[in-house]
Amino acid sequence: MTDTSDDLSLGEAENTGLVSDYLRRESWRFRWEKRLTTVTVALVIIFYLALLGFVFLGNIRISAGAWYFFTSVKPHSTGDIPIIVALSTVPTLLLIALLRYFHHRPKPEQDDSQAPLPISVEAAKEIIKATTDAMKAP
Repeated sequence: MTDTSDDLSLGEAENTGLVSDYLRRESWRFRWEKRLTTVTVALVIIFYLALLGFVFLGNIRISAGAWYFFTSVKPHSTGDIPIIVALSTVPTLLLIALLRYFHHRPKPEQDDSQAPLPISVEAAKEIIKATTDAMKAP
């Protein structure tokens, strides 16, 4: 690009407003998806840490006094099963939802007649055309 301004769309296409709007939308979408991923991964880590803490540390009993120190481990009861299932199901569902979002997220719609091509793509087309023309000529 020949321009030194901050606008990436200048000099890339005939309709700079279209390219600028597209870049602005994609920039917003990228920031939003990055925050969504960060929040989801943080929630998943919190739930799995809570699950590990509940399973391994939740039933440890410590008794300490001036001259004694006792630890005991109580087995999990049937009342603990819904807590364990919830703590393991919620992060799994969050990860599935995040992966489905990225797999099925709406793709940017562009009409081929209005879709501006970057200079690098146009240059690549010209190089390919020039090399094929050179190979055809004896």
